[in-house]
Amino acid sequence: MPTHVCASSGSATSEAEPLSSAPALGLSRPERALRTALAHAALYLGAPAFGFLIFVLAFRIGAFRGVDILFYRGLVLMGFSAALTLAAATFLAGRLGFAGIRRRDAVSAAVLSLSLNLSFFVLSPVTIDRSVSVFILGEMAAHPGADYSADHMRSAFKDVYVDEYRQIERRMAEQEASGNVERIGGAYRITAQGRAFIRASGWIAWLFDTDRRLVDGRSSGEGGRPTPPGSAAPDGPARAE
Repeated sequence: MPTHVCASSGSATSEAEPLSSAPALGLSRPERALRTALAHAALYLGAPAFGFLIFVLAFRIGAFRGVDILFYRGLVLMGFSAALTLAAATFLAGRLGFAGIRRRDAVSAAVLSLSLNLSFFVLSPVTIDRSVSVFILGEMAAHPGADYSADHMRSAFKDVYVDEYRQIERRMAEQEASGNVERIGGAYRITAQGRAFIRASGWIAWLFDTDRRLVDGRSSGEGGRPTPPGSAAPDGPARAE
């Protein structure tokens, strides 16, 4: 009887050995660690590259061109590219399961791709589309041999950026679409949402020490600026003198 038990134990042990050695596939521990590291690198480098490529191609082929505001269109296309990236990363994770890649790694890689696309989009295309500094440099680059004074550039800004390109009208239309202003007859008035946005922007300006004049504005008629027709006294707390 004891012999039978030992034989059974030996048989069970010999049957279990291939299972314990199967994951190794003849690789040493350092080799398995290297394989896992390379698989993770392929996933976490490949997913952002794939997501960025889809994001750029979607812009180039004119996807969702009906969304007039660049930032909103970018958000839609980022969601689209993130969904495709997640699908591709999940497929890749299934293929690389032998190297320790899990489906949660696919989700992490897709989130990384989305985050990098958002950072690039805000720092580059949106800045180029809306920056006064980019307009100034563009004007100077168009005439590389010319010297510009501040007065000359101020005049060019008004004549080209404001009047010819009608950027004020574009910005007002964008703010109306965003809900920050509303059209009253032939004019615009800031909404409660717009005032809330400015209050939040004021806190951000204070936290990061940006130019508060751009969010504080000036009281109607202050500094020689004409009072808008039909304007009322500003609501909210009075400014500290």
